[in-house]
Amino acid sequence: MAYAFNHNAEDAPRFGELFAENFPHFDGLIVPFEAGQEVVGEGDPTVSYFLVMRGMFRAVKFTRDGRRQVFAFYMPGDICGLEPDAAHKLTIEAVDAAAMAVLPRHACRIRMIDDIRLNAALFDGATRALTLSIDHMMMIGRSSAEERLAWFLIMLSARSAGPEANVLDLAMQRQDIADYLGLTIETVSRTFTLFRDRGFLKLPRKRRVEIVRPDALARLAAADRDARAPQGQPPETATFAAAIA
Repeated sequence: MAYAFNHNAEDAPRFGELFAENFPHFDGLIVPFEAGQEVVGEGDPTVSYFLVMRGMFRAVKFTRDGRRQVFAFYMPGDICGLEPDAAHKLTIEAVDAAAMAVLPRHACRIRMIDDIRLNAALFDGATRALTLSIDHMMMIGRSSAEERLAWFLIMLSARSAGPEANVLDLAMQRQDIADYLGLTIETVSRTFTLFRDRGFLKLPRKRRVEIVRPDALARLAAADRDARAPQGQPPETATFAAAIA
């Protein structure tokens, strides 16, 4: 798995804290990026890992005829670039004004040997990313437009956590969302409007989404997976609990 996500466990140090402890000059490794700027391109050598410090990044791949698939969005605390091979398989770009810590791969591996907490955190993040990637593939392959967008919004809300988790200020444009969910931008816009008209959410201004009925969105997102919910856990929350708990 090439990319890892942060975890929300309150008793576990986040990636940033662990890397700061292990790299004495950590602040000097932080690099700012403008919206749309490339961090690393497909085929570039894998010489560094990347830790998101602020803003949002996306991982994308382009087809020969210019079409784009967005594979992931990365938020503060996420680390990416954990490639098993010598070259990156995806291009990583800044979605908005953002910053990443660029961490030398060889130095990270040495510190992972010395600090088992760092090693465990990276492994935990990679397994969570794999869980979310499986859900993403399932949504693209087997779900309706409504189910896909509902899943996307609930996933972002769950990853945001905190008291304002149901208020999303989306850094990405609707074209980004469309390319992530395998939809057209017109379908994404229509589905947002449909959710608003149903009372599931409010759209007070451009890119702000206020989720009014998270339970309804979660049920819709899990519509084709209820039968696989873990025993004793509500089906509409089971998938996301497994991915981010």
